Amino acid sequence: MPGKKPPTKKKECRVTFLPFDIGVEVPSGSNLLDAVKSADLPLRATCGGKGTCGDCVVQVLSGAYHSQPSAALTDQLASQGYALACQTTVKGSITVELPQFRELAIKSIVDSKFFEEKKDEISGIHELDPAIKKITLHLPAPALEDNTSDLKRIEKQLQKVLPVKKLNCEHKILQNLDRSVRMDQGKTQVILFLGEAEATIIDAIPSSKDRKIYGLACDIGTTTVALHLVDLQSGKIVATTTSLNQQITCGEDIISRIVYSQKPGRLKKLHELITFTINNLIDNAVKSAQISHEDIYFGSFSGNTTMIHLFLNLDPQHIRKDPYVTAFNQVPFLLARNQGLKMHPEARIHCAPAVGSYVGGDITAGLLCTPMLKDSKRVSLFIDAGTNGELVVGNKDWLVTCACSAGPAFEGSGTKCGMPASEGAIEKIEIQETGKLKYKTINGAKPKGVCGSGLVDLLAELFAHGYVDRSGKFDVSRAGERIVETEEGKGFLIEAGKKNYWGKDLIITENDIKNLIRTKGAVYSACSLLLKHIGLRFSEIDSVYIAGGFGQSLNVENAVRIGLLPDIPRDQFHYIGNSSLLGAYLILLSDKNRDMADETADKMTYIELNTEPDYMNEYTGALFLPHTDIKLFPSVKQILK
Repeated sequence: MPGKKPPTKKKECRVTFLPFDIGVEVPSGSNLLDAVKSADLPLRATCGGKGTCGDCVVQVLSGAYHSQPSAALTDQLASQGYALACQTTVKGSITVELPQFRELAIKSIVDSKFFEEKKDEISGIHELDPAIKKITLHLPAPALEDNTSDLKRIEKQLQKVLPVKKLNCEHKILQNLDRSVRMDQGKTQVILFLGEAEATIIDAIPSSKDRKIYGLACDIGTTTVALHLVDLQSGKIVATTTSLNQQITCGEDIISRIVYSQKPGRLKKLHELITFTINNLIDNAVKSAQISHEDIYFGSFSGNTTMIHLFLNLDPQHIRKDPYVTAFNQVPFLLARNQGLKMHPEARIHCAPAVGSYVGGDITAGLLCTPMLKDSKRVSLFIDAGTNGELVVGNKDWLVTCACSAGPAFEGSGTKCGMPASEGAIEKIEIQETGKLKYKTINGAKPKGVCGSGLVDLLAELFAHGYVDRSGKFDVSRAGERIVETEEGKGFLIEAGKKNYWGKDLIITENDIKNLIRTKGAVYSACSLLLKHIGLRFSEIDSVYIAGGFGQSLNVENAVRIGLLPDIPRDQFHYIGNSSLLGAYLILLSDKNRDMADETADKMTYIELNTEPDYMNEYTGALFLPHTDIKLFPSVKQILK
């Protein structure tokens, strides 16, 4: 009797996911959503894979696949390769892009026009005295009557132009020093890393091989990473690049990444992912500026405490454990090669000093971008209302800081209609007296969602027109036909699917509104509690500096109306953009700015809000529009009348 044929083994197909450049092998016929899960990518599918929610939309760029049609996706999008992952079968090796993360990857963290407009107003921007210097020397020729070593002759010449008491030299440079100083008859360029009273030669080249020196400033954000490539001799930014932080595949916030890091091999993976992200940005910047990686001699990095720990491959577990002690707050200069960075082998890196577990170097760097550190008379408030909301109040003489868990609602997550501030995001919204909704999208594109500034506008407009009450619940009698029923309950129709990029209705639900109210409540109550702790009122604050991604398009009037910002004169609010990146740039430009960052971190007193007896009262009071105590918002009270 003939034996049975062995079962035919299904062909293995490679599925590559962009913008992560992550690939997995799956059998032919596999469900694409299952492939996404096996790649550990955080793609939402709130309907459980039924093909009704439309959340798991992807774009297949190449390869063979079959996708079932769905009412959640228009025929036009399907013809462009868009498909629902849960309704798609892999037929061969394919390349798939996750558009939700593409939007994050191209998010405009750095607005170069805004920077150019504001840079003259920022103190320290023109102080060019970096830690890396290129000095051209003309060394006297060696002679029998003078047997001074090459290194000593360099030291003597340097001491004529720099206050250097001691000169060090890296071993690799020393190996080629004799050739470098003799090739052009003693005319030599030395690249120095300068300490307080000593210098280290990190490169030496003949003068005929003139080399420019570059540095980089980098903001390591939880979601996105942004980088400036800078000419250290002029201070000019020659290239700017931004990217998705590849660590997002391991968790969307710092707590989830800390938890992820605790299993074997995962801390190393997180370190490798951020190194990969930064090196990609360096590659792009180097290509744009048409220079070599070895022309980059210094890196100035800024980020929250967890991001810097992971960047340096340090265990972050104690950041989230009582008593919340970090491995370090101020880290010494490090060699770039030890971090695996694509820079000159002897390049140095510096990380902006942190204050503690939840107030990191990004806040210290951000304060450098404000006048707060040079003014002893005026009291200012600094607000970074990102996922990990950080606040600082004070001036040149004293600084008090705290952190609050604001959540990502104003950064594109946590709401059904939310998205980052990229093309197609609704950034401004107005409800006219006729009830018609008027909006503006970034780059005038078809609407894809609503970014942070648009969500502030939307909530303020819904409240001002009586479409929602002070608790955030819809008033159906006022909002009328725009109120729709969703799987999550009542929602407000922002735009119909036929006018949308994705072809599905754009809706904000009551749950979304509750989420926004919790976020704005966390920020406002933290501000209020911090001021109470030091015996101040909002009326005694002279200026408020708003940092972060959504502030540039933020309508301050609307932010006050919903109770996100205090009701003080509007001209006291100032937007300073991505202050973490700008602060890293200032530190790169000047040792004086770096010293100021160290002094600022030492000066800050950290307050733990959770231990404050009034914390819950303050927070729950802020969970209404604009607040349970309407007297705190006189301008809003006047509107409600």
